[in-house]
Amino acid sequence: MPKIASCVPALVALAFLRIDDASATEPDIASLNTLQTAAPATIEKVEVLHPSFRYRHVVLQRYGGLYEPRISFTVVNKSPVTISKVYLTGVLKARGRAVPLAAQDFDLPIPGGLQPGERKHFDLDARTHGDWSSVSKTESRIAVFLLTLNALDDARGDRIAK
Repeated sequence: MPKIASCVPALVALAFLRIDDASATEPDIASLNTLQTAAPATIEKVEVLHPSFRYRHVVLQRYGGLYEPRISFTVVNKSPVTISKVYLTGVLKARGRAVPLAAQDFDLPIPGGLQPGERKHFDLDARTHGDWSSVSKTESRIAVFLLTLNALDDARGDRIAK
């Protein structure tokens, strides 16, 4: 019996440590949830840099080659949430003209997501992200390509729009 009595204070101390550990993890979980809950201002912290529309020469041995339209840009995530998908509007405008040569809305899933502080460069086949066939190679050289971020999905798939 005296051996059990000497163990009781140690067991009580361990029980208090477990209670302290349990209460310490609650704020950690709450802060994690806070980081994953996005406000509409979050989208303002995501940047789309260096958008370009160009034709790239693709060599095909049998046919000699062809030119394919490409869209390239970089997404920088300065927000506190992970991004799983971006929704964009691309506009190709000729200088001095009010009507654009082409305009398309498209979305792009990001495999593995884009964590806070990360950046990722995309080089896309424009034909798979809308109809850009009306723009000739010559027109694309003198045109300005604008890319606007309209919305994004966070890691849970919740849409955050402007």
